[in-house]
Amino acid sequence: MQSMASFGIAELLLPFGKKAHSIFKMPIDADETSTCSISKQFELSQLVRATSFIIWDEAPITRSYTLEAVDRSLCDLFN
Repeated sequence: MQSMASFGIAELLLPFGKKAHSIFKMPIDADETSTCSISKQFELSQLVRATSFIIWDEAPITRSYTLEAVDRSLCDLFN
């Protein structure tokens, strides 16, 4: 199980918490064409593909370009 949050305080409060930026390798300054740095050949991509669902605390207060970058990257991983 892996918990994630957008900001450090929530990360500390979640069991096994990590920041979403470190899990998804998100760009710091995302724009309308950004994607995450998840290679299809690495262990992270296998973990993401094996995941049934993602609960992302504080996602509603994350910048829209960042959420769109994660969405594009997940679509690419799942073809």
